[in-house]
Amino acid sequence: MYTTDTILKFGFSLGTLGGARFRLSFLFPIALIAIIWRLDNLVLGLLATAILLFSVLVHELAHLLVARSAGGEMDEIHLWPLGGLEEPFGRGYLHDHFQTMLAGPLINLLLALSCMMTLSAAEVSPLLSPFSGFFVPFGEPLSDTAWRMAFMVNWLLFVVNLLPITPFDGGVLFRTYMSTRFTDIESRDLMARLGLVLGMFGILAGFVFDISGLVALSTFVIVLHLHENVRWYELAAAPDEFSVFDITEGSGEPDIEFFDEESSLSDGPSESTDVREEWRLDPEEARMPQEHAERPSEEQQVDDILQKLHQNGRDSLSSLELQILNRVSDKYRSRRQHN
Repeated sequence: MYTTDTILKFGFSLGTLGGARFRLSFLFPIALIAIIWRLDNLVLGLLATAILLFSVLVHELAHLLVARSAGGEMDEIHLWPLGGLEEPFGRGYLHDHFQTMLAGPLINLLLALSCMMTLSAAEVSPLLSPFSGFFVPFGEPLSDTAWRMAFMVNWLLFVVNLLPITPFDGGVLFRTYMSTRFTDIESRDLMARLGLVLGMFGILAGFVFDISGLVALSTFVIVLHLHENVRWYELAAAPDEFSVFDITEGSGEPDIEFFDEESSLSDGPSESTDVREEWRLDPEEARMPQEHAERPSEEQQVDDILQKLHQNGRDSLSSLELQILNRVSDKYRSRRQHN
């Protein structure tokens, strides 16, 4: 998932592996306490948490390996109980990004299938529902319990990460697809609404069916989406003091360098006065030379911003770059509506 700068990202450094810095979310100790409480057994709680940490680490390492093989960047990995809170990127190509995001859930599916080979159908079927709960029969060997735990944990990571909401991999993939069909603002708005709606339904379903894990997960999703939504609009609304595209606002007169310089010098002041008067009478027509002159520079800057977006993610963009994308998107949309 894309980065945030609040308590949601508070964690502990685990060192560096494969050129990436690993951090452990503060949610892992909370998950440990919750698991021990639910299982009512310290040894089983520690075992389940160790399996969860290993499965999440393998999940993120799969993202890292595929991202690096696709020429992408993934400098920091923040582990939380259901994956990572940083979004890996390929070289900017859509198929590279899809492969990178699918690598994590697929490795968990392979681990779950491997564990299933040691279990019977009667042992597997109760574990297929991610929120069905985990029960340890009296006298069951610890090794059998560990295999069932490993299957349930990896199956849970696979299923949950296919959900079409961020921070899960399925949500990142869905947002990537939406960004190819709509503007970035429209895609973000849709993802925020979808996350909030599904989060509310998750809380309601968790209370109705007495699934505390679903309530906790849905609450975290809602808080995360609310924070990211506020943060996005704060960036988009920041004052643009250095905009190079602010060419149609205000009531000042146009820069004469965008008119025919030879004509202005040869025809004298009366021609210049006629040009200025024409601009006042028909601003749309008079702005066209300036827009044509600015367009190559504008397109180059947009290309550079989009390349940066694909390589490093949305949070690498400054407020100025976000406003440039928004302004150019609105300009092109308005142009299509008037054509």
